[in-house]
Amino acid sequence: MDYFDDKPIRRSNIRRERWAIFGVVVLLLGAVAAPQAFRKGKYPSLPDDGPPIKPSRAGELRGMTLQVQSYWEGNPFEKYVDEIAETGANTICLTLAAFQENASSNSLFIEYRKVPSVKRLKGLINLAHKRGLRVVLMPMVLLEKPRSREWRGKINPPDLNYWWKHYENYILFYAQVAAETKTEVFIIGSELNDLEGQTRLWIQLIKKVRGVYKRNAYKGQLSYSANWDHYEHVDWWGHLDLIGMTVYYDLVGKKKPTLNVMMKSWKPIKKKILAWQRRVSASVKKPMPILFTEVGWPNQVGCAREPWNYYVNDDKPDPVTQDNCFKAFFKTWKGEKSVAGVLIWEWRNHPEQVGGMEDTSYVPTGKPAMKTIREYFGSPGALPRTMPATTSAPATAPGTTTKPAR
Repeated sequence: MDYFDDKPIRRSNIRRERWAIFGVVVLLLGAVAAPQAFRKGKYPSLPDDGPPIKPSRAGELRGMTLQVQSYWEGNPFEKYVDEIAETGANTICLTLAAFQENASSNSLFIEYRKVPSVKRLKGLINLAHKRGLRVVLMPMVLLEKPRSREWRGKINPPDLNYWWKHYENYILFYAQVAAETKTEVFIIGSELNDLEGQTRLWIQLIKKVRGVYKRNAYKGQLSYSANWDHYEHVDWWGHLDLIGMTVYYDLVGKKKPTLNVMMKSWKPIKKKILAWQRRVSASVKKPMPILFTEVGWPNQVGCAREPWNYYVNDDKPDPVTQDNCFKAFFKTWKGEKSVAGVLIWEWRNHPEQVGGMEDTSYVPTGKPAMKTIREYFGSPGALPRTMPATTSAPATAPGTTTKPAR
């Protein structure tokens, strides 16, 4: 497996090397035998969701997430950046992943077939900037062979110091990319619930990322993406610029998933989040705007009850409920000045993904939800935009008027 030292490298292992060679052969054969539909200009067309819309002028980040988890040059990530720029979004979130075998593994590695080259990643960020989009870069950790009910929130390595050294180098490796490309927001971790209590290690990591930025004469913003039910467990928010959290709440319980039911469910959730956010801002003596890092519901029966569970009903599309989930979220949070931004999960990331009413993934294209999202992107913001969508970072936190303290 690969692991991280000063930079991502591969451990010398004959068995692994054989598999690596096999993988290269498969990739080469795949490139030769790729269907004609995947060649330039011949990709399956997206459903018609309406004419292109220019990026929103809203002050807050209004974005779409693109998972860039492939080295294959034939995967047209550049095309997807262009597609996102035409939805009215003013932001794109690029996610990539390191892997480990299960939640108790010590080894953290990169599968090079599942990440774009650094050169290509920089090119995607630069293209996004040219298209008028601000950029969020979010490195994540995924489990290669999770055991029963395991996910990254359960990661708890036996040798924490060994694991953390490699995680730190993983994050610093991409922090350098973020600094060199003037990425507006860099997220230092995602949903690592069982590790969030390691306050000293997280603060040290944040300082080191700031050091990378300082050496590159750049002042980008930093955040962390907490799970929807775990954001209160992080006590080092004050060392960051934005509070990041997902929104995978159960909005209906055993009730019928109507828009009215969802709206009522959001009221106490919003009240609790904002009260907590005010306490955090007061305690750290600076504004801490909220960035909703994963806002999405799969087009499936039960999506309002278990929005994180994208495989339980993957043969039962429910585009009406998916749309109502987005409507309820936007009606609840639109215009809230404590919100720095919203990142929709997710855009298509492979030529075979085209969306449509029967597609049960999170991808909103060709579904009623896409119209709702486009309307949100095009609506007036809570605050006027104070920065152009170029390679310049905002002088203040998106959605605030006060420069946050460092």
